[in-house]
Amino acid sequence: MTSKHYKRTRNCREQIIKKYCNGDGAVINSFVIDKGHKKGLEVHSITDTGVIIIHNYYTGKLVTKLVARPQQIKRYYKNTEKEIPRWLLDLCKWHQDLEYNR
Repeated sequence: MTSKHYKRTRNCREQIIKKYCNGDGAVINSFVIDKGHKKGLEVHSITDTGVIIIHNYYTGKLVTKLVARPQQIKRYYKNTEKEIPRWLLDLCKWHQDLEYNR
């Protein structure tokens, strides 16, 4: 189930994720995020392919997917006791250097 926004605007990003990031991958950590959005909380799931998958907390609808940058990953883990996998930061840096997240 996807949001109207995702269906309308994210085809190119979806293709980059499939072709260059080896797809969505498996979720390694998830974080409930309050961005103050009118539709409520979001669940941001980080995968082992360096992708962030964002769903609406209440409806479960897919909002968007992002090719993660290292600084994004660091922000998720900042106020937790979870350790950031070094390989994940390296992968995100590599994706950033190749400009997959543009």
